[in-house]
Amino acid sequence: MISALIIIYILASLVIGGEKTAKSLVTLATNAVILFAVILLTEMGFPALAVTAAGCVCVSLVTLFFQNEITVKTKAALLSVFIVIAVMFGFLFFVEARANIQGFPVGQFEFRESNGYSAEIDFNMTMLEISVMLMVLIGAVIDTALSVTSGLYEVYLNNKNLSRNELFRSGLSIGKNILSSTVNTLFFIFIAEYFTLFIQFIQYYTFAQMLNSKEFCQQVISIAVSAIGCVLIIPVVSAISSAKFKDQSFFSIRK
Repeated sequence: MISALIIIYILASLVIGGEKTAKSLVTLATNAVILFAVILLTEMGFPALAVTAAGCVCVSLVTLFFQNEITVKTKAALLSVFIVIAVMFGFLFFVEARANIQGFPVGQFEFRESNGYSAEIDFNMTMLEISVMLMVLIGAVIDTALSVTSGLYEVYLNNKNLSRNELFRSGLSIGKNILSSTVNTLFFIFIAEYFTLFIQFIQYYTFAQMLNSKEFCQQVISIAVSAIGCVLIIPVVSAISSAKFKDQSFFSIRK
C-alpha cells in the first residue's frame, strides 16, 4: 500500500508540477537519506546532537541551494536560518532542562523483554530530545525564511526605488501574512498525528493529567519551539534580505 501511494504521489507531482516538482522529489529523497544517515550514525555511537546539527546543515543546503538554486534569495534565507538556529540553540537546552520531556512516554511505548525490546538503549535521552526539536525547528524556519525572502524579492524587483527600511517593513508585512498559516499547519499536523491519543486522554485522563503527560508535552513543546523559530526568523530574514537586495555589489542578483 505504501509503495502504491508513493508511486501515485510521484506520478501526480510530475504530471502537474513538471521539472520543478521533479527537482523537489530529488530534494525530498536526498533529505530522507540525510535523516536516515543521522539516525544510523547516532545508533553507531556518534554524538546525537552533533550529528543532527550536521544533518540539519546538509538539509538546509540541499533544500535551499539545490531545489531553489544559488541566488541572493537563498543565500539570505540560509544566513537567516543559521542565525536563528544559533540563537535558538541555547533556548532548546533551557526548555529541555525545565520540561524534563526526554525519554519514551510510558503510555505510548511499553518495553518488555518478552516483546524483544530493551529499555536500556544506552543513549543520552536529553540530547536525543533536543535533536528531535532541532529537526522539527529546521524544517519550519527554512520554509518561512524562503517564503519571506522570495516575496520580498518580488517587491524589490517591482519597486527598486524603495529604501532599505521600506523593504524591511515590507518583509515584516509578508511574514505577518504567512505566519498564521504556518503555525496552523504545525498545529494541525500535531492534532492529526495524535488524534487517537487525544481520544485516550479523554477516556482515561483528567485535563491536568493530560497537560502533565510526557506524550502531550513532547509534541506541544516541539510545535511551540518551531512556532517561536518561525516568528523570530521573520525580522531576521527581512533585515538580511533588504540589505542584500540593495547591496548588489555583495551578492549578484539572479531571479
